[in-house]
Amino acid sequence: MADGKTRALRKYEAASAPLARDAGASNIDLFSPFGPMIGRTRLRENLVEEINRYCDKQVRADSGSEFLLPREVVFAPGKASLANEIEAFIREYVIGIDGVAPGRITIDIVWVVSQYAGTPSPVHFHTGDVSGVLYLKTPEIHRELDEERKTYISGRQAGHLNFLIGGKQRFSKSLISFKPIVGDFYVFPGWLLHGAEPFQGTGERRSLAFNAFVEGGDH
Repeated sequence: MADGKTRALRKYEAASAPLARDAGASNIDLFSPFGPMIGRTRLRENLVEEINRYCDKQVRADSGSEFLLPREVVFAPGKASLANEIEAFIREYVIGIDGVAPGRITIDIVWVVSQYAGTPSPVHFHTGDVSGVLYLKTPEIHRELDEERKTYISGRQAGHLNFLIGGKQRFSKSLISFKPIVGDFYVFPGWLLHGAEPFQGTGERRSLAFNAFVEGGDH
């Protein structure tokens, strides 16, 4: 009984291993013990192409749109379906954080967002236990090097995905930004604030998002 309780409580403790650092960095170990965890993986190229073939028939050129991905696309027959990929990713994410496999994983909703120049996704949170973002298409950014020198707070317009928590506090980080890359797939707590900044450029930023519920595991 005591061992079971110990295991259940241990998932709330951060690992004592330091963050990886560049070879040229100073000889200081840095730790990230608190706060939400963000997972990232890569989705198979052929599955990204398959999803895009469906989406190409739904989006309006040069005009943003948002639409649900139908069940026949999400839950296509076979082990290589998008639903199975999402569930496998969530399972690895939960195991990586809690140290035990989750029980039932229920995908609640999957949708696609198509955006063009000047359009942001304002900071928001989702319902469900975990959410995810997959990049299907990315635009060409005008003056990309100049925009990359900026930050989210200073008004960067490169279309980056931004996660935020808390406010300005000394000795603490409050946001992290990721440059969209086709095939990059993120999973994170549904309550974590996030948004996509606008971009100046040509082409479409197309992303897939989902909400899911996770039951069971070690409590």
